[in-house]
Amino acid sequence: MNGKMLIAIGAAVCLVLATGVVAFNPASKVKEFDPKHALNFAKKICKLGPRYGGNEAELKAANMMEAELKKYGLNVHKEKVDLGGGKYTYNVIGEIKGTDEPNKYVIVGSHIDSPGFCEGATDDAAAMGIQVEMARVLAKNFRPKKTVLIIGFGGEELWFKGSEAFVRKHPEIVKNCEAVIDLNCVGAGHNVFLTQKSAKPKPVEGDPKLIKLLEECAKELGHPVTVGDTTYPSDTYPFYHNEIKRVPVCQVMSQPFEVPPWSESNTADKLDPKDMEKVGETVTLAVVKLTNAEPASKPLWEVKRAEKSTGGGWPAPIWWAPALLGVAAALLRSRGR
Repeated sequence: MNGKMLIAIGAAVCLVLATGVVAFNPASKVKEFDPKHALNFAKKICKLGPRYGGNEAELKAANMMEAELKKYGLNVHKEKVDLGGGKYTYNVIGEIKGTDEPNKYVIVGSHIDSPGFCEGATDDAAAMGIQVEMARVLAKNFRPKKTVLIIGFGGEELWFKGSEAFVRKHPEIVKNCEAVIDLNCVGAGHNVFLTQKSAKPKPVEGDPKLIKLLEECAKELGHPVTVGDTTYPSDTYPFYHNEIKRVPVCQVMSQPFEVPPWSESNTADKLDPKDMEKVGETVTLAVVKLTNAEPASKPLWEVKRAEKSTGGGWPAPIWWAPALLGVAAALLRSRGR
């Protein structure tokens, strides 16, 4: 151990002794990502069967995602997406509101539907599993200064219907959105794959700064990462091609594919929790850095539970004693008259 290292360690020890503060290491908290939780949720989605065109399975998947995100204290709601011909689907939007700059946004997207002939394990049930576990880790350990939106888009297989509807409905969010990270075709492929360019229906280019950040996060966490091109941009497309603002985007995948995304063999048994973990941890750390997140003193769901307990109904127990004393004093005064 050289002299400089000893000096650095000594300084850190002195800081802790003097202030009681231990340096916050976001990567260590991100490493709490539980791939089994992500995988189990993805398997539940797959059991619904093909989720396509606003069918019953797609609508059930939206409800399941909404319920799961609510467990972790996020503000969650669904928005109806018109598919035409009397059919519809939903976007599921989970929000962790920013503490300092709530009107600036970082979005992590996936899509709820699958190709109409398969359960779509990697396309895109695994992404939904990663998102709900991301939500848990973020809500437990971090308080982002900017608002994080975790969104499951409906109708992606119908040329990005859900994300297109979101962009059209929320121009103020698009205008103030600093990054969209879209998870598509993940969970069965060794490398975290960052898309620098896709071709159809029109070219979409991944933002170089966003790609660099994601690449650095993967390397910091010890995950293999590659950068390359692919065919379809998924739900990054409407955020890139619109009349409001060209949002910085990056589609994150798992490549090389262990199973073809558009295939009847794309089933839950093909998913690898280690591959889901690589993507989940990498994207979570990127979100922490993009939003300048700080450590949380307690999980968000506990904060929300406390707010509910004091926000209505009977007073919280801490106030019962003063309230009862006040009543007793009033009774004694009335008897003394």
